[in-house]
This record gives sequence, structure tokens and C-alpha cells, in this order.
Amino acid sequence: MNNASQLRRNVILNTAGNLVFFASQYLLIILVMRLSGAYANGLLSTAMNLANPILSFACYGMRSFQVSDFTPQYSDRTYLHSRYVTVLAAGLGCCGFAMAVSYTAEQRIVILLYTLCRLSEGLVDVWHGYLQKAERMDLVGISFGVRGLASIVSFAAGLALTQNLVFTLAVMCLLNWLYVFAVDIPFGQKNADFAFVGGGTVAALLLECLPLAVYSFLNSSVGSVVKHFCERLCGTEAFGNFNSIFAPVQILQVGAAYIFVPFITLFAHWWADREGKKFLRGLLITFAALGGVWLCGSVGAALLGPWAFSLLYGQKILPYMTLLQPLVAATIITTLVLILCHLLTVAREMKGLIVGNLAGIAASFVLAGPMIGAFGTTGAAWATVLSRLVQAALMLAFLLLRCRSQFAANRAD
Repeated sequence: MNNASQLRRNVILNTAGNLVFFASQYLLIILVMRLSGAYANGLLSTAMNLANPILSFACYGMRSFQVSDFTPQYSDRTYLHSRYVTVLAAGLGCCGFAMAVSYTAEQRIVILLYTLCRLSEGLVDVWHGYLQKAERMDLVGISFGVRGLASIVSFAAGLALTQNLVFTLAVMCLLNWLYVFAVDIPFGQKNADFAFVGGGTVAALLLECLPLAVYSFLNSSVGSVVKHFCERLCGTEAFGNFNSIFAPVQILQVGAAYIFVPFITLFAHWWADREGKKFLRGLLITFAALGGVWLCGSVGAALLGPWAFSLLYGQKILPYMTLLQPLVAATIITTLVLILCHLLTVAREMKGLIVGNLAGIAASFVLAGPMIGAFGTTGAAWATVLSRLVQAALMLAFLLLRCRSQFAANRAD
């Protein structure tokens, strides 16, 4: 298969697979609500809220660093061993938190089972890094697609037949881990170079990637601050409606982000080879593509939004349709932030990651209270847009400054 055909296959299958997997996480919420009711939905939502930051720590923000390490600075074996450390630490942290907080026994079991299921993503992420470096993102997409479908089918069947959330999560968890060991790891082993044993140590790798791990936490906090203010000032029910609009819209984010992921390796090559024109042209094309996604999302939301959301949640959601357009914009800007994070990682510009996210959090604190107090959930939507804009603008400024020094050196040569 030639390079163009493989790249096309990578983009199509990786995007489709990740869309299926991402959508499956939201379908779990709909299924548990329809099949088991509000209490079971509350149990699962609690587990999801805790599992997301746990998974973020397990992955340690290391994927972009791994796939752009062409020297190599660290061996493939070192990347694998570091992942054992972060996944184990994340799992122990989850256990400690679940036991320390006054959860019921059932809540703790649901939290631990769901988090254990998500930690399979933390481990498989490093194996997918080997596949990405070998330009086999098609296999990564297939993995996400299969595991997403398996999760939905097992979850729906388990709840329908047993009405037991714990048993259902146990089955879903088992299927995800079986696929990782039976398929993902063998494919990853074929593309990893475990013969090379030089390079830095696990401790050095974890220390160097610490800013990426901090970035992952800070980035999730930008949106969390606004949501916290929304719940405090608007009430739980209004916040629930806000989140009901926001969650499905984020499918746009996954689609746009995963279209970009297969191109990270290209950007890394252009950066390493100091091909400034290609790097900047690729950046402009990325911006144009995001603009196209935003336009399509906005038109689709205007034409189909009320019908789709009333079908999903009922007529009671219709008064909140004014949130749809700003939340589509917020989702696209968040996607831009994620892309800039990948590029700053390629450029090894860790300061830009930290400063950009701290600015986004500061903007969230400054804007959320006044805007939500004045405009309610609409204010929350626009506060999200503006805080993400601040975050993206600073990260872009750091990237362009780093580009100037990198590619100016090439012209001097």
C-alpha cells in the first residue's frame, strides 16, 4: 500500500473508530437512564466524573511526546515501563480516593469497576503510540471502534437482562481488557523496537513529561471551573440541562481532533527537518479545516438541533436551545486548544502549555461568576467560549514564537 493510500486509510478508520468509541460513552448514560433509572445513572455519572482525571494521569500526556521521539531520546521499552508506573499509580489513587470519601459500598464498586475499565485505555495508549509511529493509525481506529461497540452491546444486554449495574460493568470491563491483551498488545509488539535499550531512564522520562501531565489536569479544569459556577448559581436542574446540550456537541470535538491526530507525525518530521514553510502551511490548513467543521456544526445545529435534542431528551430541553450555538463554538475552540497542545509538545515548548492553561483557568474564574450571574446558563456558555479563546490565543503565541526561533536557525544555516 502506497503512502497516500495508507494515510487516507489512517484518517478514515482512526476518525470513525474514535467517533464510535466517544459516542459509546454518551450512549452509556442514555442506556442506564432508560433501562435502570435515575439512581443507577447517578452511580455511573459519579464513576465517570472520577475516572476521567484518573485516566488523564494514567496517560500522563505522553502520547505526542512518544510519537515525535525520532532520535530516539527514550527507548520503546522505557515508554512501556513508564506507563506501568502511571497506570498503577492512577489505579491506587482511585482506590485511595474512593475509600477516603464517604461513598456507599455500591458506589465504590461502581467507581472501581468503571475506572478499571477506563484504565485499559491508559495501558493501550502506549501500544497505540508504537502503531502511530509506524503510521498504522488504522489499527488504532479499529481498536477503538471494536471496543466501543463491545461496550455498548454488553452494557445494553447486561442491564436489560439483569438490571444489575455492577455485573454489567464487570462484563464490559472484562471485554475491554481481553481485546487489549488479545489484539492491541500483539499488534503493538510487532511495531515496537524493544531491541534498542539505550536512552534515558523511566524516572527521567516521567520528569520530562511532568509538564504534559500537569497540562492534562489544568486543561480539564478550564471547563470544570465554569461548570462548577453554573451548578452553584443556576441550580442542579439548570446545570443538568446545560450539560445535556454540551455533551453530544462534543462529538464534533472528537471528530475534528482525530482527523488531525494522524498528521502529528508529519508535523514532527517538518519540525525536526526545519521545514518551516511546510509546517506553517500545515498549520493554516488545520485552521481552515476547523473553520469548516465549525460552519458545518453551526448549520447542522440550526437545522436539526431542536428536533435531535427533543428526540433524545424530550420537549423539556427546547428552552435551552439558545445554548447550542455558543457551545458549538466552545467545542471547536477546545479542539484548537488540543491541536495546539500536540504541536507545542512536538516543539518541546512546555512553558506554553502551562502558561496557556493557567491563563484559561484564570479567565474562567474571572468571567464565570459575573456572566452566569447576569445571563444564567447562556452566560456559562459564553464564559466557556471566552476562557477557551484566551487559552488558545496564548498557546498559539508561544507556538509562533518557538517557530520563529526554530526556522530562523534553519535560514541562518
